[in-house]
Amino acid sequence: MSKLSSTCISRVAQIKGHLASSAVRGGATVGNPLILYDIKSKGPPGGMACLMFGRLGKYHLRTFVLNYKQIPYKTVWVSYPDIEPTLKSLGFGPSSVSRSGKEWFTLPVISDPSPELGGEPTLVVDSQVIAEYLDSKYPQRPLLPEGTKAFQAMFIKWTQTNFLPHSIQLVIPQVPAMLDDPGAEYFIRTREKMFGKRLTEMCIGEERATSLAALEKELATLDGHISRNGGGDFLMGSTPSYADIILCSFFMWMKRVPTTRDPGFETVFDVIKGWHGGRWERLHLWSQQFTEEK
Repeated sequence: MSKLSSTCISRVAQIKGHLASSAVRGGATVGNPLILYDIKSKGPPGGMACLMFGRLGKYHLRTFVLNYKQIPYKTVWVSYPDIEPTLKSLGFGPSSVSRSGKEWFTLPVISDPSPELGGEPTLVVDSQVIAEYLDSKYPQRPLLPEGTKAFQAMFIKWTQTNFLPHSIQLVIPQVPAMLDDPGAEYFIRTREKMFGKRLTEMCIGEERATSLAALEKELATLDGHISRNGGGDFLMGSTPSYADIILCSFFMWMKRVPTTRDPGFETVFDVIKGWHGGRWERLHLWSQQFTEEK
């Protein structure tokens, strides 16, 4: 894969640092679609077995966003161990750096074609930055309705601090079975190092019951907040937004990974879908119209 020009790389840095408010629209068309780089899994490209798992466990967040906004795109599949070399070959530095100095190279990445003949594509990394970029260039069906960016940011923070710690414990140990062989080996090695224990020993027995109870408590709080809208299952009542897409992407992730640790249930989502009057199942059913991979 050839290295992109320094001009294109500087444009990436600009978008990631502070999204430009340019009035120029994106150039994606059916004949010249946007390119999405995403994580390869078992099964044929685009098939039901191609299950994508981002660093935070968001299943198909990028596919969901592109389908929701009805933007023409195609997907390039990248196996877990190839993510870092692929992004480096495109000219990217790390997506983030941990406090310990660990560099993370993560997907998704999008390449948005220029609307100008012969123009360079714009590359954008990070799911939230991609959402803001797409809203600026493809304003139809906004992900971040006017005046809601602070609300969306606070909800994302809630998912990271309140929702994810419990859902990750419940789902992560069973993800390797869904990945291609190189991806599974890489996933097991890096996650066991991250969590400090074997995945086969993670979140079983009493520890699992505790995680489920904690997740139910967090979702009960969220259900109470949504109920204050007086109608509708979305966080903004009857108006879907990026916050709902994020929540539904986690539900998709929990739905696609089979569980062998919850007797009587096929997936972790099957355990929780009936909680709180079935709100989470209704949101999941709404999301299904946007899950087709291209």
